Amino acid sequence: MKLKVASSLDEVIEGWRLVYQQYVAAALIEMNPFSVFTFPEYISRNAAIILGKEGGCNVCSVSGVLDSNSGLPLDSYFANEIGALRKQKKKLIEIGLLASVKKYTHFSYMVSLLSAIARFGVYSGYHDYVIGVHPRRKSFFKEVYDFTQIGETKVYHRLHKAEVVLLYADAQHFETKAKQAWKNIYANQGDLNFHNRYILEKPEDVHGHETSDYFMSFFRKMKKKILPPFSLQGKWCSVRPGLF
Repeated sequence: MKLKVASSLDEVIEGWRLVYQQYVAAALIEMNPFSVFTFPEYISRNAAIILGKEGGCNVCSVSGVLDSNSGLPLDSYFANEIGALRKQKKKLIEIGLLASVKKYTHFSYMVSLLSAIARFGVYSGYHDYVIGVHPRRKSFFKEVYDFTQIGETKVYHRLHKAEVVLLYADAQHFETKAKQAWKNIYANQGDLNFHNRYILEKPEDVHGHETSDYFMSFFRKMKKKILPPFSLQGKWCSVRPGLF
């Protein structure tokens, strides 16, 4: 498997489509006529989408977004917790939209995807990472990256009331944490090209926190402003659930 940074709108849509396929298969979201899934905050100059390719097929994807005045997706449920980190002058990057076809849910693939987004943080000078995961996944993040839970478990209504915990890691102090994953990231930047990543500009009337009919309202607004006709010719793999 080869990881690459999405450098065209088609590749961005590929990542969103894979997330959509996997989230629908896992019953986390309803089907929609656009066949894509993302959060408004990822339509930003501060975002990067990573694709995992094998045999011309998009097999996994992860995204990262740097904190800004527009906020982070997790602010919707952990505003107090994330606000407390901002008061400590933390430079936050949120890791999200993780999806993989079933074959690529192995430990090593997950580490590769998360490390790729961590390199985006290094590239951008943001070293404080937050991620929302199901409670049963938090032990992996603790063991490999020394993430710690902040706050209580919440019910994530955007994803069919799935349980989620907020995890945080300060990678800038990886030397004292002695986590091999962070050492590898800071010692070897790899060949991911963030400089040429595709930049999405958010239209002024596309906001991050719709209330009613959230996603349908969001995508309808995006359709003529950002999204191209859905005519990608790339290969698609099995949609068996493979969420992390």
